[in-house]
Amino acid sequence: MSNTIINNDRYEFDSEIDDYGKLFELVPCIITVQDKDFRIVKYNREFSDKFGSKKGDYCFAAYKGRNEQCEDCPLEKTFKDGKVHFDEQSGLNKDGTTIHWIVKTSPVRNPNGEIIAAMEMSINITEQKLLQEELRKSENKYYAIFNNIPNPVFVLDKDTLKILDCNESMESVYGFNKREIVKRCFLDLFMDDDKDKFIEMIKTSKLINMVKHKTSDDLIIFVNIRISPSEYLDQKVLLVTISDITQRLETEQQLLQASKLATLGEMASGIAHELNQPLSVIKTSSSFIINKIKKNEFIDENILLTMFDKIDGNVDRASNIINHMRQFSRMSDKGVEKIQVNEVLEKAFEIFKQQLKIRGIEVTMEIDVNIPHTIGDPNRLEQVFINLLLNARSAVEEKWENKDCSPGDKKIFLRSKCEGEWIVIEIGDNGIGIPKNISDKIFEPFFTTKEVGKGTGLGLSISYGIIKDLGGDIKIDANVKEGALFIIRIPIKD
Repeated sequence: MSNTIINNDRYEFDSEIDDYGKLFELVPCIITVQDKDFRIVKYNREFSDKFGSKKGDYCFAAYKGRNEQCEDCPLEKTFKDGKVHFDEQSGLNKDGTTIHWIVKTSPVRNPNGEIIAAMEMSINITEQKLLQEELRKSENKYYAIFNNIPNPVFVLDKDTLKILDCNESMESVYGFNKREIVKRCFLDLFMDDDKDKFIEMIKTSKLINMVKHKTSDDLIIFVNIRISPSEYLDQKVLLVTISDITQRLETEQQLLQASKLATLGEMASGIAHELNQPLSVIKTSSSFIINKIKKNEFIDENILLTMFDKIDGNVDRASNIINHMRQFSRMSDKGVEKIQVNEVLEKAFEIFKQQLKIRGIEVTMEIDVNIPHTIGDPNRLEQVFINLLLNARSAVEEKWENKDCSPGDKKIFLRSKCEGEWIVIEIGDNGIGIPKNISDKIFEPFFTTKEVGKGTGLGLSISYGIIKDLGGDIKIDANVKEGALFIIRIPIKD
């Protein structure tokens, strides 16, 4: 019975060895056994199929394409300390192509526990390495593009507005190096008084125009900011692109000032009329009082009070006109503030009110009193309205020149209303109109239909630029039956 048991145990042992041998051959990774001289003494089918090497070959020559032992060899470490070691290595296939592995080495011991060989198991990671390399190349390519974008680009944490990354163009515009600016808050680039105002706008807007920023030298620059939601390292971010418009604004400012001075020249006669009326009242009242005093005649107290009230009121009116002209003619400080569009429109109209009345031009105003605010420079917006009113006045006068006309024949109308997220301003007239063949040219710089010396051709071009800076648009309504109608749209920004 004991012999039967021994035979059964031997059979099971032999069977187990046979099973392990099959597993050794069939396991889907490279397995080799090396002696202490790094010669191959055993290998599995996967190794044979890939490399066709023979027993006795050096492992580093057989499948690693080397003439000497590998640097930082895990086999050598296993022989020295008897422990398991890991490494990442490369070798050559039969066809000469490169192959990459994760290598694991472990000791092979005799019955006395002595290390007589080491087993090396290699898992093919070539595909992963190729993918990693492609990813690395792709990342390098896109990072190179990112860094070579001529405009500063910032990557911001969506919630905190902390700067997570930025490109190299940032340094040329702001003067900071990347290490100085990363991890700081994007709001640090804004003027101290503006920070709170822009927090929500940055998080919700797509475009913010004409913003004051400061450089590392505390110089003031003007920028447009374009914002796009994105993802960066698995987190929600804002991708912010900066356009430095400082030089452009300086050039525009010079053109704007030239246009203002030209506008003032065109308005000179009208301004004279505006001033003549209060001056005439003052002159009449003062002459009446002086004559009475010279003749030593009694002046009723109520009459005297009325005269002085007229003088005082008209002095104020003349002073307001002069101050308005001074304000209009000064260089704009490009200040960004809340604008009530109706107030700016009415202020522009005030300049023309008396001269339009004298010229017999009837003005109709349809104003929506509930129009919300926008954000920009009110002085620049007034320039737009004045330019359009001047054009309307000229168009009406040209149409009715040397013609008999009745009251109400000459018309200008002003409208303001809301359409969705837009403030809409319409300025129209029943003048000579704009021929369709030039309607697409009137916003071009220096284009004018006026006689030489009567226009610069800058007014509408500058107006177009100002409205675009506000994030809006200006166009001509081509469907009007007579005269011209300019439609301005400005985004609501409260």
